[in-house]
Amino acid sequence: MANVTQPINKNFLSQVGFQFNIKKLPAVNFFVQSVNLPGIEMGFSYQDTPFVNIPIAGDHIKYNDLTVTFKVDEDMSNYIQVSDWIIGLGFPDSFDQFKSLKEINQLSGEGIVSDASLIITTSARNPSIEVQFLDIFPRSLTDLVFTTTDNTLEYLAATATFKYRRHIIKRLQ
Repeated sequence: MANVTQPINKNFLSQVGFQFNIKKLPAVNFFVQSVNLPGIEMGFSYQDTPFVNIPIAGDHIKYNDLTVTFKVDEDMSNYIQVSDWIIGLGFPDSFDQFKSLKEINQLSGEGIVSDASLIITTSARNPSIEVQFLDIFPRSLTDLVFTTTDNTLEYLAATATFKYRRHIIKRLQ
């Protein structure tokens, strides 16, 4: 009889076994250095009793932010893609900035929001899990710091933070 307390797969998950893609940001995808699988939270309330308050599961889920760090290419096209998306959403100069963003891009099929996917691979580099992020949009983009005081050559990286409607985790094997 098999021992049911032993795991079927005893391999650990590797932090380098992933592929990430945002449909609206093709210039970013190739340069992705890190991405997080955001946690989720659920609210709760208490049921009052004469003795102790009993926690009761809530009915609203909150998805934590999706953060993507990428190396910035020499002509900054990936940084500018994210920046333009944020500017279009915030339309600081005119309503036309938002209007042009709202129109569906013929190449990506995306408008105001986009979809993204994180493929997690096994230790043998085979796709194992797909996490689909629905209706993402950027909410922040980090600074780029240029300096002449550093003696080593470090290429610049930026981190974009995204909000999204929800994520779906699917097994591929």
